[in-house]
Amino acid sequence: MLKTIFAAAFKSKGKNLMSTSELTYVLSFDLKWFSHDKSRQIIELAKKKSILVEEGNFLKPNFDVNKVEVPVDFKPDIRKVFISSFFEKIAYEISEKTGKEFEEVVAMINKKQEKLGNLLDIDVVALIVAKENNIEVQEYVDEVWKTVFKD
Repeated sequence: MLKTIFAAAFKSKGKNLMSTSELTYVLSFDLKWFSHDKSRQIIELAKKKSILVEEGNFLKPNFDVNKVEVPVDFKPDIRKVFISSFFEKIAYEISEKTGKEFEEVVAMINKKQEKLGNLLDIDVVALIVAKENNIEVQEYVDEVWKTVFKD
């Protein structure tokens, strides 16, 4: 989602470089997506993840913005921007695709984990719950494998 956010911002101005303050302004006031403080936090997160890189006093995308399709009605979900774990990622997807509240999905996953005797990693259980709700999970299998069997 971060790439889509910044592709939209840079495309909206037709620029390859922007100062931090200009980019903050675009996200906060031009696109009206985030507060000023949230915009700054999102910019810092993008720098940390090397989605944005510094070039002198400016920031530029570390990807080709022209290869990112920004849907006409795109509006970023602030909760998803700051997702830090696979568990949150899959739980939000289940929530979106089933129409259930995020908290309800977390409770479903926890209940399933208890039913399975707490023998499986929570990420694996999240995939099971996703599959039970007819959500395709193949794209997540490698990520879960790395998480569960990390050294």
